[in-house]
Amino acid sequence: MNKVSKNNSLLAAFSIISITIILLCPSIIISADLAPEIELRNGVNAIVDTLNDPAFAGVEQKEAKKEALFSKAESIFDFNEFSKGALGSNWQRFSKSQQSEFSKYFARLIANTYLEKIDDENFQDLKITYLKTEMLDSTKSGIERADIQSEVFHDKITTPVHYRMMKKKGGRWKIYDVKIEGVSLVGNYREQYRTRFNDSPDKIINEIKEKIEK
Repeated sequence: MNKVSKNNSLLAAFSIISITIILLCPSIIISADLAPEIELRNGVNAIVDTLNDPAFAGVEQKEAKKEALFSKAESIFDFNEFSKGALGSNWQRFSKSQQSEFSKYFARLIANTYLEKIDDENFQDLKITYLKTEMLDSTKSGIERADIQSEVFHDKITTPVHYRMMKKKGGRWKIYDVKIEGVSLVGNYREQYRTRFNDSPDKIINEIKEKIEK
């Protein structure tokens, strides 16, 4: 067999193998640009499944349902990044233990704010439409980022909800900010904390705890 024929045979064999892999394993050819959306869909679907779980029906199951929803939210939200973004430059004034404590309570506050938009005793009409996924520039440290636009339809009202997601090296895609009706959760809190260098970290932490209790 001459060199040309040999190359053609190898090319034909490679083509057949490639086509077979594509047919048998379609998930392999999923665009990298869709990876954050798939992660988001899976996370949101898990939350919606919990909302629809008959085991949590009734007022007496309200607290159990709340805890189950928070557990699902933890798997898709990067609450530590939420906390750092909200405090901005104030984050450096907090000790490691204070940062951890703030993040713990702030996670509850963010989760409550987000889940309020989809939690209700009558949510059977809930519909989430994913409109657009846009890959953003990676950070200097190599963290990948994406912006995902969606709409939440519930109780005859459509609410635009946009997600900012990030993927650290070796990690998964997670949400680090949410815009609800154009208002950034992180940006909203960062504006509140921006000029509060005279307030002690403990005072700020206690305020978050009080908001959760309300």
